[in-house]
Amino acid sequence: MQPGPQRGLHTSCKMAKPGKTKQTKGVDIVIILLVTVLLLFGLVSLLNVLSDPFDGTEVGLEGFLSRLNLEYFNRQLVSILISLVVAVPIAFLDYDKYKPFVKIAYLVICALLALLLVVKVNTRGIFGWYKIGTSRSFQPSELGKVVLLVALSKFVSEAYDRRGHFNNFWDVLQAVIIFAIPFGLVMMQPDFGTAMVFAVIFIGVVFAARISWLYILGGGAAAVISLPLIYRYLLSKDQKARIRVFLDPTLDLEGDGYNVLRSKELVGSGGLFGKGYFSVGTLSQKKYVPERQTDFIFSSIAEGLGFVGAAILILLFFLLLLRILLVARRSKDMFGRCLCVGTVAMMGFHVFENIGMNMGLMPVTGIPLPLISYGGSNIMATLVTVAIVLSVNYRAYNRGQVT
Repeated sequence: MQPGPQRGLHTSCKMAKPGKTKQTKGVDIVIILLVTVLLLFGLVSLLNVLSDPFDGTEVGLEGFLSRLNLEYFNRQLVSILISLVVAVPIAFLDYDKYKPFVKIAYLVICALLALLLVVKVNTRGIFGWYKIGTSRSFQPSELGKVVLLVALSKFVSEAYDRRGHFNNFWDVLQAVIIFAIPFGLVMMQPDFGTAMVFAVIFIGVVFAARISWLYILGGGAAAVISLPLIYRYLLSKDQKARIRVFLDPTLDLEGDGYNVLRSKELVGSGGLFGKGYFSVGTLSQKKYVPERQTDFIFSSIAEGLGFVGAAILILLFFLLLLRILLVARRSKDMFGRCLCVGTVAMMGFHVFENIGMNMGLMPVTGIPLPLISYGGSNIMATLVTVAIVLSVNYRAYNRGQVT
């Protein structure tokens, strides 16, 4: 009598075959890789732009290291590590689990934004930061972007699931109110740039829910009609000046116009391949442009790496946004789709506005370049939104939505 098939051994051998397991199949390695490359790009760029000017007398590794300013590099690295501690668990947590905490998070962020108007710690003309010690600060509006993204996505997706569409007037009105409260509080700081990011998040989320074009056209018409009123009554004197300077930089050659003109000079000076990082004769290391580690870091990158290097950076951002849109397509539930499209809207606007203002194509608004510019609050907000996207992708595979 021949022995029967050894089912236990056969099953174990089958399970041991190489390939993606259920636990790893939904992990988007491409997004993780792109974010890692951008973070490293940003850290090296910070080291370059904040170095003491190289003059060619540096000898060996010791001479090179003596020129580096590690203060901001170390702070940024700490911010990245702290953000990862927060973001990694969020990436592994089912994004449906966020829902019970959304209302509390929304109320807390609105309270923090409102309290800023009472505390009034002025930083660059904006009451937008809480000071932490002597060298650290916290900008609640950055995390407010994430909270607004999740709160709007939750409400819009639930309305969509309940009615089969997102065209009910009462639903749209409630979504506008959810957006308008933190938007108004940020405008009162006054931080017009961040407020515009809030508006773009709102547009991205409702667009993902396939809102009727009637609302889109109506909202667009209302925005155009209200622009003169916004300019006259809501914008501060500094914000109005920035718009006028954007139209004619020569109006303020000692302020914003000066910054924009020098930023454009720095971008153009890089030529095709750039002057190189940590090299002799770079203007960015001589503080040619203010806020060189935050608002105007792109101009320093263009000087060091030229058109080719700047184009590679833009390509990396484009691939990241495209990949997140792919995750939105993979997700079969409206909540996940809204989260991903809202993330693309937020990050895409940051990239477009920051690079645009560095090249004189957009007004100066103080919008950082995600994952590149110095700033702990923005790094945390960006990595948390990326973690949310990774959670959506993971659940799309492991709920059987994607094969």
